[in-house]
Amino acid sequence: MENKIFAYMRISTSHQKTDRQEQTIIGYVRKNGFNIDEFVSDVITGGTKADHRPNYHNMKKQFRNGDTLIISDVDRLGRNADDVIVEIKDLQSKGIRVVALDVPFLNDWEKMNDDSLSKMIIDIFVTLKAHIAQQEKEKIHERVMQGLDSARKKGKKLGRPPTGVPREFIREYKKLQSGEYGSISVVQFAKLQGIAVSTFYKYAGILKEEL
Repeated sequence: MENKIFAYMRISTSHQKTDRQEQTIIGYVRKNGFNIDEFVSDVITGGTKADHRPNYHNMKKQFRNGDTLIISDVDRLGRNADDVIVEIKDLQSKGIRVVALDVPFLNDWEKMNDDSLSKMIIDIFVTLKAHIAQQEKEKIHERVMQGLDSARKKGKKLGRPPTGVPREFIREYKKLQSGEYGSISVVQFAKLQGIAVSTFYKYAGILKEEL
C-alpha cells in the first residue's frame, strides 16, 4: 500500500479560520512538489490533549508505517510542551514522519524523507523540547516561590491551616508569642495547656513551618 501524506490543523474555537495554517501548508506543498492526500482539522481549544480531539484521533487510526503528517506549527500537536513531546514520540514509534513547518530541520522535506535522518532530527528535537519544557517549569516554580516569599514578607499567611495542632493551642501560642503571657516559661505554658513540654516543641515546630 502506498504511503499517505496527511495535513492536520487545530483551529481555536475563538478563531475559526483555517486560512493561515492551510495557506502555509499549501505553499510548502507546492514548493516541494507533492500532494496532500487528506486534510484534517479540529475546531477545539488549544488546552485539549491531542488524543481527545475527535478528528485527530480518527486520523491516527488511519496511519500506517511510513505515512507523513504535516502541521504548520508543532504546538498544534498538543496542549503544552509535555503533550507535544509525548505525541511526537508516539507518532515516531508508529513509523510516522512529522513535518512541522515552524521548526528548522523538521521542515526540510528532503531530510525528513530520509528515514535515518528524520529519526535523528526528531530525537534531537524531542530532547531540546523536553529541556525547554523543564526550564519553563523551573521558571514558573521560581516565580511562584518569589511571590510566596514576597507575600510572607508583607505579613500574609499562606497555605493550608497547620495540621495536627489543636486550634486552642494555636490561639494561645499566638498570645504567648505576642507577649500576653508575660515572662512565663515554656514549662509553665505547657502545664497551662495540659500538654507535655515535648508536645509544645512539636506543635511550635509545625507552626513555625506552616504559619
